[in-house]
Amino acid sequence: MDEQHPVPRQITTFEFKLIGFMTLRQFIYLLVFVPLGYVIYRLVPIFIVNIVLGFLTGGIGFVLAFVPFNDRPIDVMIKNLTRRLLSPTQYFYHKDNPALYFLESLYYTSDPHQTLAHIETQNKLAAYMANAKTQDASHGTDAVLAQKKQSIMELFLHPDKLFSPPKQEAKAPVNPAPAAADPTKPEQKDAMISSAKAPFVSGVVTNNKKTPLPGVLIYIRDQNNNPLRLLKTNPHGIFATYNQLPPGDYTFEVKDPKGTFFFDTMKLHLEQKSDKPLEFVSKELL
Repeated sequence: MDEQHPVPRQITTFEFKLIGFMTLRQFIYLLVFVPLGYVIYRLVPIFIVNIVLGFLTGGIGFVLAFVPFNDRPIDVMIKNLTRRLLSPTQYFYHKDNPALYFLESLYYTSDPHQTLAHIETQNKLAAYMANAKTQDASHGTDAVLAQKKQSIMELFLHPDKLFSPPKQEAKAPVNPAPAAADPTKPEQKDAMISSAKAPFVSGVVTNNKKTPLPGVLIYIRDQNNNPLRLLKTNPHGIFATYNQLPPGDYTFEVKDPKGTFFFDTMKLHLEQKSDKPLEFVSKELL
């Protein structure tokens, strides 16, 4: 009959007793702290102080060697406590993963104008299809199909109608157009300039990859830092103001409401309408 042997509860931390009833770890603690306590007892000249310091130093060895804490050695508790106190309590996520090689051309070299044009085309197509369905429902689908079939049959029976020139309807007499404005006259020149409605200040806001940024705010301030205009970029990153400002120095402050892009504050001198649009580029590094 085989003998039964007790299995220790802490299998992973079980230590064999190599020196008498002590493990190697317990023996090293006693070997270090007990002689150290005796050395302190001999070196300290004050009678009561040397006894207290000696017993405390030797007691540390006994505590580390024989006193457990939650079924674990006391040195493990001290090590975990020190690690917990010195470890950080807050963690910040910084995304710096590079893009996949087969997606770089898709996300970083594509033309944003093509994407915007594609979205606008889809919206126009959806609006046209919805309008066509509404008209078919109002006039009756069967009647529309019958009319289309009849027009196709007429083209097959009379193909000459396909190539015949369209009939010109009689038009009402058109009043003669007014004489063109003479730009040499000052009053007509001012009228032409006012009717053109050209923007006084216009520009575009992009990032460092030349991608337009929609929804960015542009503050125009005077020399006393008083806000005069508040502009916002359209889906193509373009902004403009049609109200003329007096000549002088102005501060252009660009802000992203989402906080994704950052811009430098610029000071510009304006005397008249800007012929060239302004360009503001974000200063992010990536």
